[in-house]
Amino acid sequence: MPALRHLALAGLLAGLAGCSTLPDLAPGGDRTGPGSAADAPAAGKGRLKPMPLRTFSVSTQCNFRDETGNFGKATVDIANSRVNALKIELTMPKRGSCRYDLASFRQTQALPSVELAGPRDCRIHIWEQANQVTVAFADCHQMCAPASAHDYVWPLLIDKATGQCD
Repeated sequence: MPALRHLALAGLLAGLAGCSTLPDLAPGGDRTGPGSAADAPAAGKGRLKPMPLRTFSVSTQCNFRDETGNFGKATVDIANSRVNALKIELTMPKRGSCRYDLASFRQTQALPSVELAGPRDCRIHIWEQANQVTVAFADCHQMCAPASAHDYVWPLLIDKATGQCD
């Protein structure tokens, strides 16, 4: 389901772009019409309010396979942005496999997103966006055999409502 992953990445980038503020209008520079500052939510003088910091929870045990043949299984348990369990096994046929276990990591951040620090510079970032939780891996080559398999790892997407992942 790489198409879904690309869609999720596009959604993430669009969401981040939505965090910017609207420019202040110069005195006498009142603009009206669609897309103008007059259309902005009443957040005070044309500025959008920042997203509130809030914790999230998700719990799942899932198996998945995508259309390219990659497969894996995951156990993820997060309550109020605290990771209680995390064990993820990813297999990319003809490329290798990667294993991530909470015992190899320590949680370094809970808000605005969860971050786990592992051996060397390995990091796992976890965040919630709408009804989905994303688990992304950065610089975790040592968690894979061979290490080059990490180059083929996509983020794990978890549907909060169903617990299904891909």
